[in-house]
Amino acid sequence: MDAQEARRLLVDSDDPEFPVDLPASVLPKLTIDDLPDGGAIQVGTLKKSVVHLDWSGTIGRDGDEIFGEADHTWTRKYWYSPLGLEQYLDLVRRAVETRHRVRGDVELTDYDDDGAYVSLRFRINTVEKNLGKAYSAIRKVAGEVEEAAEQAADEVGQRIAEVAARLSGWGSETLDALVDAVETASSADDKGRTLEELCSRLFTSIPGFVVTGRVRTETEEIDISVLNDSVEPRLRREGALILAECKNWNGECGKNEFVVFHAKLENRSQRCTLGFLISWNGFRDTITKEMLRGSREEILVVPITGEDIRSSVRSGDFAKVLLQCWDRAVNL
Repeated sequence: MDAQEARRLLVDSDDPEFPVDLPASVLPKLTIDDLPDGGAIQVGTLKKSVVHLDWSGTIGRDGDEIFGEADHTWTRKYWYSPLGLEQYLDLVRRAVETRHRVRGDVELTDYDDDGAYVSLRFRINTVEKNLGKAYSAIRKVAGEVEEAAEQAADEVGQRIAEVAARLSGWGSETLDALVDAVETASSADDKGRTLEELCSRLFTSIPGFVVTGRVRTETEEIDISVLNDSVEPRLRREGALILAECKNWNGECGKNEFVVFHAKLENRSQRCTLGFLISWNGFRDTITKEMLRGSREEILVVPITGEDIRSSVRSGDFAKVLLQCWDRAVNL
């Protein structure tokens, strides 16, 4: 979408109940004069007739000011964070109220709990007149407000993962023994469990990585979830969340598994740009074709083979092998 088309869409958008969907790439080309007073924008990208939002909220105009309104509306039925929904949004609400009192650039606009849903919205004021700069400022403030709640959820998740790992005997085997177990496991469950433990422990060895373990939701399951606080330049630019999927099959992993895993990365509220698809017995050629097809996207799926894993255990340097796989995927 170019700026001219965006302006055409915005001409009649004076109802905040019906925001205009615009990609983030066009916002720097627009100013406050292009947004009608009372109008609103949702930032997202159209993919296969569905708008994938970059941020849960809207950008609006109030007189000569551009503002954002963050929208946290969740149902308890589909809330899967280890920190309860009420506790999470209560922390966000407290952060909004404190920042409003101290800095005055945010304001709570709605907080409602009807038993099934909990809704929290807060307004973020900016002094920017360019929509791109305003959007960046809004996202920055929203991230700062939500930071404490995100950290609390991560800490709870990490603690639960530690207790579950201890109860399951996680960590009692050496890495070499786990490699042997992955090779010799007879049942599908044992194959998956041993490869998942081996990879989890390898990811834990990387400075700045915090493995929070398996995540289950109503519609999907994530084998390994990693919080990314790495200072390594290539990893630091990636999202705050990294996912890994382990496949210890008799055969090779193909296109279908790649596509399903890619969708899981997309479903992480724009917090995840990097994922590692681990297939003990390698990959079919269809994987390469699929990677080339999506090579211009922000999301990167890095294939890792059993040979790569064995090499990292022998060398004792999983970080080096991981970055070699990253380089291989980027420079395909």
